[in-house]
Amino acid sequence: MEERQRRVPPHSVEAEQSVLGSMLLEEGAVITALESLQAEDFYLESHRMIFEAMGSLYAEHQPVDLVTVLDRLTMRGTLAAAGGMEYLTNLSRLVPVAANVEQYVAIVEDRSLLRGVIRAGSNMVGSGFAADRPAEEVVSDAHNEVYALSTRRQSDSLLPIRGALIDAYNRVSEAMKTGGGITGVPTGFPDLDKTTGGFEKGQLIVLASRPGCGKTSFALNIALNVAKKAHKPVAIFSLEMSADDLALRMMCSEAGVDLGAARSGRLTEAEFAKLVEPMRTISQAAPIYVDASGSATVTQIRSRCMRCSAKEPLGLVIIDYLQLMTSNSRGRQENRMQEVSELTRSLKLLARDIGAPIMILSQLNRDIERRTGQARRPMLADLRESGSIEQDADIVMFLMHQRDLLVRDKDMTDEEFEEMITNEAWAVVAKNRNGPTADVPLLWLSESTKFVSASDRRE
Repeated sequence: MEERQRRVPPHSVEAEQSVLGSMLLEEGAVITALESLQAEDFYLESHRMIFEAMGSLYAEHQPVDLVTVLDRLTMRGTLAAAGGMEYLTNLSRLVPVAANVEQYVAIVEDRSLLRGVIRAGSNMVGSGFAADRPAEEVVSDAHNEVYALSTRRQSDSLLPIRGALIDAYNRVSEAMKTGGGITGVPTGFPDLDKTTGGFEKGQLIVLASRPGCGKTSFALNIALNVAKKAHKPVAIFSLEMSADDLALRMMCSEAGVDLGAARSGRLTEAEFAKLVEPMRTISQAAPIYVDASGSATVTQIRSRCMRCSAKEPLGLVIIDYLQLMTSNSRGRQENRMQEVSELTRSLKLLARDIGAPIMILSQLNRDIERRTGQARRPMLADLRESGSIEQDADIVMFLMHQRDLLVRDKDMTDEEFEEMITNEAWAVVAKNRNGPTADVPLLWLSESTKFVSASDRRE
């Protein structure tokens, strides 16, 4: 058998020459080419050198023509490697029609994309054979590489505002149809939805509080509302609690049954029977997916969310909680603050990629424990490893209970202090990128670990 000839990667020398020749002839062609192409898109190394020289001239507000490009290549010492003066002179003569530069650019970009596909495939094969990383991480990297290729032609992000105006008008129109201005996913808490407009696709929402204030309970309440009332799937990543613990909380919350009594088996027959209905209603609601593996990087969360989204777009993703997460980096960052910064930025990008809001739970700094009375009201500065969390989040909410703000008199007995405590609570919206901040009143039903809207006092 004859030896199989070495396959040459897709490319078009003629199209590359036509792009470069057009750039030598017309300034408009320079702008068009630089908007869509990079030096790496050219197959021939000599063409990359010429394109880079043209790009540097344009960046310095210098004219791009035969004389200036020759001079730049000579200064760089790459004129001979780029083909020499004769080749550069002939480039402009090889252009069929300079006005067709967009078509030439499209051909060069198309061949570059095909080479990218080949390169990505080779990387996948190499990573698969190397077997030096977890398979899930290899698959996620492969997905990211293909995703980057698929979005390559979306690089023209500077667009006329006309399209955005129409989208904004339609958004307001849809909000008016709901009667409450809710444009995103409703949380099931009317007062909170009035403030936030619901959770929008691509938003990163941070829910933070002191330990024991009910972060997980509030998040699960919202998850149930999204699944039952908005009929949208929810994905929950729990890095602290098991799946059956989360399920039990949801069941008790729905049934109004004491969680502590359920865990210890102290329920009456009547109370036990109440758990049957929540099992049915939760099961029949939109899917709720739970990952209680105890560890999840952003890469792993991405791949699992993508898998769920392939069946039906997710309405909400919940991660419990930020301080237990590790970044995608193989080694630890220089410090935890840098790692959290990478995490929050990656989660914000992930929310945009999957087209769903992500709610991540977070702890507060311990300094708040040393404060008393109204000084215990949480602030953005109380966020643990604060800076990047506050910066990347679209919405930051704190949970605050009435009991946390009480100041106990030295002479007060335990009974007298207990009488002062109510079940009042607030979701403090401290940051809202697209709306106002507010203290949203809630009621905390501690036995069933459930929050309800203060405007709906059905206890």
